[in-house]
Amino acid sequence: MNNPAKTILELTGKQVLDFLMDHKQFCSFELPEYFSFQEVLNYVRNTIGEKSFDECLASNKRPEQFSDTCLNILCNKDGKYGIRPLTLPNPYIYYFLAREISANNNWKRITNCFNRFQVPHFSCGSIPVIPEEKEIFNKSTVILNWWNKMEQRSLELSLEYRYMFVTDITNCYGSINPQTIDWALTMKDTQHKTNANHNLAKNIMSLLKDMQEGRNIGIPQGGTIFDLIAEIILGYADILLYDKLEKKGITEYEILRYRDDYRVFCDDRGMLEEISYTLQEVLESLNFRMNDKKTMVSQNPITDCIKSDKLWYIKNTPIFNKKGCDFDGFQKHLLYILMFGREFPNCGQLKNLLNDLEKRLLERLKPRPKKKKNYKVLFTLGESVDLGLDTEKTNEADTDTATYQPKLKESIRPMVAVATQIAVENMNITHYALKIISRLVDTLGKDQLQERWDIVNKVRDRLIGRPNSRYDQLWLQNITYKEDLKTYDDDIKNGTYPYDLPLCRLAMEEDVQLWNNSWLKPKLTSDIPYSTVCDRQLLANVAPIITFRETREYFG
Repeated sequence: MNNPAKTILELTGKQVLDFLMDHKQFCSFELPEYFSFQEVLNYVRNTIGEKSFDECLASNKRPEQFSDTCLNILCNKDGKYGIRPLTLPNPYIYYFLAREISANNNWKRITNCFNRFQVPHFSCGSIPVIPEEKEIFNKSTVILNWWNKMEQRSLELSLEYRYMFVTDITNCYGSINPQTIDWALTMKDTQHKTNANHNLAKNIMSLLKDMQEGRNIGIPQGGTIFDLIAEIILGYADILLYDKLEKKGITEYEILRYRDDYRVFCDDRGMLEEISYTLQEVLESLNFRMNDKKTMVSQNPITDCIKSDKLWYIKNTPIFNKKGCDFDGFQKHLLYILMFGREFPNCGQLKNLLNDLEKRLLERLKPRPKKKKNYKVLFTLGESVDLGLDTEKTNEADTDTATYQPKLKESIRPMVAVATQIAVENMNITHYALKIISRLVDTLGKDQLQERWDIVNKVRDRLIGRPNSRYDQLWLQNITYKEDLKTYDDDIKNGTYPYDLPLCRLAMEEDVQLWNNSWLKPKLTSDIPYSTVCDRQLLANVAPIITFRETREYFG
C-alpha cells in the first residue's frame, strides 16, 4: 500500500484557513479551466480580515433573509427526476465559515473530536487530503487515497473475513440535520461528552443556514469545507456505532467508511446482520437513511469490493491492450461506450473510457511527416530518358520536415450522434462526452464551417432543453463561444441567447453579480473583482475544444 496522504487534520489553524481559501477547495467540482475564484477569495479575505460578522452587516438582517446569496447549480443525476445541487457559496459567508472553523481554539476542538472518533475496528478514508504539489493527474491525491483506503484495503480484509456488508446513505448531504453538528462537537451520548463546543457548533450552524436562505435541513455540496463538516457528523456516527456494538459484545469485525459509503467485514453472518441493523439504528437517529438499492451482504468480498462497472470492464472486453485498440473504427468504439453506459449508468468508468477514446483520437489526428516521392522509371535497353529533375532544387513539401494533417475516414455526424446519446443517458459525464464531440467537430475543415455549426447547434438543442441542465451550459459554451460572439448582441436583444447561467453571462462580459451581497455594507463589496473569475483570453485560446486535466476514477 502507498504512503498515506496527508490530511487536513495535520495542519495548523492558519494553514487550514489558507487551504480552504484556495479556489480548488472553494469549488471542488469540475469547471472549465478558464474559471477561477482565487482573486475574489483573496479580495474577500483582505477586505474582511478580522472584522466581526455583525459589523459587516448593512442592517440587522442576516443573509438567510435574502435570496440568491449563493449560486446554486441543479444537476440532473439520471436524465429523469433525480437532481444533485452543486453550490458556489457566497465568498463572504464562506470566508466567515472558514475563519470560524480554523480559528486556533476552534480548530483544536475540532481535531480533538476527530481524535475521539478514531475507535478500534473503524477506518475512515475520507478526511479531506492535501494534494501533492505536482499531481500526476487531476485530483490524483484524492483518488489514490480512495483506492488505497477502500478498494485495496477491502481486498486485504477479504483474506481475513468471509462476509462483507455494503451500504451507503441516500442523499447524505441533503439529509443532514444541522443540529447534529452540535451533537457531534459536544459528543452527545458518549463518554467524551463536553459542553465546551456549543458556541462553535452554533456559529457553524448559523452560517450554513445563511448559505441556504434559512433552510434548516441539509448542507451545501461542492466544496471541501462541506466535506469536512459532513465528516464531523459521520465520525460521530462511527463512535455511536462502536459504543453500541461494544455493549452488545460484538468485537470481531472491521468497518471501512469513505464518507457515506460503508463496508463491514465479519466472519459470522449472523453477527454481520446484527451490525447492519445497529448501523441502521444509528443512522436513523441522525436523520440518515440507508440506500436500499446499494445495500447487500456478500459472500464474495474479493470481487464485490471492486466497483461493478470496473469489474465488468475487466471481465468482458478490455478494449485496450499493449498492442493498441481492438476496434477498427471510432464509431464502434463509441457504440461500445454507449452500451457500457446502459449497463452502468453514470459510473466513473465511463470517464476513463471517454478519456481513452480521446487519446486514441489525438493519436490518430497527430500530424505526420510527408513521405518522400519515389520515382520509379522503367528503362528499355538502349534508351535514354530525361526525367527533367533539377537536382539543385528541392521542393519543401518533399523534405523530411514537412507534415500533413490526417483526416478521419468515418463520417463525423453519425459519431457525434452516438456521443450525444452517451451524454443524454449519462448526466454525470456529459462534459466528457462533449469533449469528444468538440474533438470530432474540430476535424471538419474551413470549407465545412456550415456543417460544423449545424452539428453543434443540433447537439446544443438536444442537451440544453433537458431539465436541470444548467451545468452543461458551461461546457457547451466552451464549444460555441467563438460563434456566439458573432451574434451575441442580437441574441441578447431578441432573447434568444441559449445560456442563462450567470457564469456563462460573465464569460460574455456581461455585468453579472454572481452572488447577492446586499446584506453587506457596500464598501465591502464595491470592488469585488468579478471580471477575474473568467479568463477570457484563455477561453478564446481553447475554444472550441474542451480541455481539462485527465481524471482517473481509480487504478488497476
